[in-house]
Amino acid sequence: MIVSRLPLWYIPFMKVRAIQFSPALGNIEKNMGAHVSHISRAIADGRELIVFPELSISGYHLKDIACEIALKKDGSQWREFENLSKKIDIIIGAPLEEDAGIIYNTALYFSKGKWRHTHRKVQLPNYGMFEERMIFKPGDEFRTFKIGTMTAGILICREILFPMLAYLYFIQKTDFLIGISNSPQRGIGKDGISSFQLWETMGYVFSQFYQQNYLFVNRVGFEDGIGFGGGSFFARAGQGICQKAKYVDEDVLDAEIRPADVRRARLSSNYLRDEQPQLVLRELQRILNA
Repeated sequence: MIVSRLPLWYIPFMKVRAIQFSPALGNIEKNMGAHVSHISRAIADGRELIVFPELSISGYHLKDIACEIALKKDGSQWREFENLSKKIDIIIGAPLEEDAGIIYNTALYFSKGKWRHTHRKVQLPNYGMFEERMIFKPGDEFRTFKIGTMTAGILICREILFPMLAYLYFIQKTDFLIGISNSPQRGIGKDGISSFQLWETMGYVFSQFYQQNYLFVNRVGFEDGIGFGGGSFFARAGQGICQKAKYVDEDVLDAEIRPADVRRARLSSNYLRDEQPQLVLRELQRILNA
C-alpha cells in the first residue's frame, strides 16, 4: 500500500480561536472557570487551537501575590489544561514557578493531552506602570515548536516591538507567529486607539516582510485604574491584517491559518530565500567588538 504524504503547503487550514477577555486579578479559580468555558465552546464549535492573552490565568499587576498563585508543573491547573488539550490545542499566559522561588512570565502550549512548549518572556518592562523585573526572571531564548504540521513561535507583549526578535523566528522558517499581550489603551480617537498603531504596524511587518501568519491576542478590562485595549487581530502571510476584534470590549476572533499563504508569500517576495543570517551575525560581532 502506498501512503501519500502531503507537503505542508497543501494542508488546507487550521481553525484557530483567539479569546479577548478580562482576567480577574489574582483569582485563579475564577479565571480557570473562564478558560474552561471558552475552551468548551471552542471544542463544540470545531476549533482546533485556542489562544488566550498574556497572563490570562492570573491578571497582570501581580506584585507580591505572584509567588502565591504561580502555576507549577503537574499542579492541578496544569493537569486540567493537559486533560482539556486532548480535544483542542491550548495556549495560555501564566506566571510559572519552575524552580523554587523563581517565577517567569510565560506562554504555555498544551496539545494531545500533554504540555508541549514554554516560552519565557525575555523583554520585561520596568518603567512607568510596569514592574515586571521586580516580579519575574527574564527568559533567554526564542525556540520554535510544532503546532500540527506548522512551525510556530511565540512573542509576549513588549517582545513584539523588537523586530529582531521576530527575525529570530523568521530565519527558523516559522509559518505561524503568535503574539500575546497585556497592552494598555492610550489615546482613543476617530481611528481607534492610537497606541495600537504600533501593534498593527508590527503585524503588517511580520506578515509582509517575514511572510508569517501572525495572530495578536490582547486582553481587555481594568486593573488599578489602567484600561487594557483589546484590538486583537489576525494578519495573513503576505497580505497584512485581514481580521480584527473590537477595541476595549470582550470579543472572540476566529481565523483560519493556511500554510499555503506562507508558501505563496515566500514565492512572491523571496525575502527568506535571499536572507543572509551569517552576514548579519558577522556584522553584529563587528559592531559589538568595535
